[in-house]
Amino acid sequence: MKIVTGGQTGVDLAAWQYALDNGIPYGGWVPKGRLNEDGRIPDRFKGLMETQSEDVAVRTKKNVQSCDALLVFVDGAISPGTQLTIDFAQDIGKPCLVVDLRLGIAACADQINSWIASHPVSNLNIAGPRESEAPGIGSQVTAVLQQVLTSNGTNN
Repeated sequence: MKIVTGGQTGVDLAAWQYALDNGIPYGGWVPKGRLNEDGRIPDRFKGLMETQSEDVAVRTKKNVQSCDALLVFVDGAISPGTQLTIDFAQDIGKPCLVVDLRLGIAACADQINSWIASHPVSNLNIAGPRESEAPGIGSQVTAVLQQVLTSNGTNN
C-alpha cells in the first residue's frame, strides 16, 4: 500500500512520517513551493509532485483523483479543507471513510481494519485537519496507523 497526502501539518505529515519510518511507499501532490502552514515541507520527504499552483485545493483534488480510496481523520469537527477533500472524493465516487479520533485509538483501528478489508487499496489518500486546527492530531494518527497498518501486514 502507498500512502498519499498533500503535505499539510497534522494528519498529512504524520502519515508520511509513519510511512518513512516503516519503509512504506508514500507520495502525493503538494502545492507549488512545497509549502504548508509551517513553511516548506521538510526535505526528508522525497519524491513529491508539486502542482503549478500554491492553491491547496489544486493539490487536494489531484491527490483524491490519484488514490483508490480516502481515509479521513477528524477530532469532532470537520475543517473546511478536510470537508473539501471529502467533497472531491464523493464527487468522483472514491470510497471514503471518516474516522473520529474521539472514539479512541483501538476503536478507530478496528473501524479502519474492517473498511480496508472490504475496500482493497493500493493508493490510500490519508487526510484530515492541519495541526493548528486540531492540536495533537498528528500523534493520534500515528498511534492509529501503528495498529492498523501492522495488523494488515503492511508494516515491516
